[in-house]
Amino acid sequence: MPSNKKSKSKKKLAAMNAAATAPEPTSSGGASPDPPVAPPLGDRAAFVAPAPRVVPADASATAKSVTETAPKATTPMKVPSPRAPPVAPEDVAPAISSTRAHMDEHAALAEDAVRSSGSSAATATPARVSEGKGVAFFDLDHTVIDTNSSWHWVQHEMNAGRVGASMIFTAIYWFARYAAGFGAGAERAGAEAAELYAGTLATDLEAEVTAFFERHMRHRQRPGCEAAIEKHAADGVRCLICTTSWQHPARAAAKLFGLETGQDDVLSSVMEIDETTGRLTGKIETVAYGDGKYEVTKAWCDKNGVDLKDCVFYTDSMSDVLLMEHVGTPVAVNPDARLRRVAEEKGWRIEDWGVAEGRARKPRYSYGCLNFGGSSVGPG
Repeated sequence: MPSNKKSKSKKKLAAMNAAATAPEPTSSGGASPDPPVAPPLGDRAAFVAPAPRVVPADASATAKSVTETAPKATTPMKVPSPRAPPVAPEDVAPAISSTRAHMDEHAALAEDAVRSSGSSAATATPARVSEGKGVAFFDLDHTVIDTNSSWHWVQHEMNAGRVGASMIFTAIYWFARYAAGFGAGAERAGAEAAELYAGTLATDLEAEVTAFFERHMRHRQRPGCEAAIEKHAADGVRCLICTTSWQHPARAAAKLFGLETGQDDVLSSVMEIDETTGRLTGKIETVAYGDGKYEVTKAWCDKNGVDLKDCVFYTDSMSDVLLMEHVGTPVAVNPDARLRRVAEEKGWRIEDWGVAEGRARKPRYSYGCLNFGGSSVGPG
């Protein structure tokens, strides 16, 4: 019967399609990953798409675990500019190793050099100290000598009739202030005194001052000053006078007490001299008082290649405090009250150089109704 044949034919075709599309079993029980076999060309229209691939439960768990442990995405690293390429540690290591090797080599050479010279780095002397021993500067009045030479000079001039009573009383006032450490303004009195010598031959004044120091000041040197000069000289240290007095008494004192006497090595105030006549003009060319003494000393050091920090300065007066602050070794010698307080606060050396043995044999001066017993009266 035609209808039965057609029905059987359809059933047979369906069975063939089912057999062709059925997955083959595997040893693990899952579907075979192989693709299905295509039907004959005549039956292509009846082709059925393969069933979805089944993933085992344990495989899903493994995929989830991998996802959870995977590193999270981070912000991309900025790429350095071409002018500053990244440097890897392995690139730096050889350079560091080479540098350390060179340092070790130089250290070894330096150590060998020290050993060969018989000294060690710990005992090496700084270069600045080995180049020069500095200079010892000495103030004159109340430091090198135990009195004020200017005060005695005023008495000498009054005795010779060249100074009136008004001048000596003015001198008493200023010398008293200076002895108390309040000498500010004394340069004005010095300028007035310089006018008295206008027109005097400089050589004549120097000869007279030299004779005056030889007679009246030789026996006034402090014992401690003499010892200090001898010690510095034995150590090869230059000893210079550094005073507010004029050049004539400064040179006379330097020669008398064993200090350097070179014209450029006497630090003092300077009375102006007319080079054409050789006479004093009555003016002061340089004032070495207070800050001026520091300026004069600093200029000399710069000219002679001397560092003030290598130097020692001996003085009694508060007016010299600026220079004391700039030298390496400031020493207050029999200081006035104000300087003593400053020296104690700053920790400067304070020394007592004593009084000259010949002080009791000082000459006496008579001026009519006035009697002066040398330095026993007045600030000197």
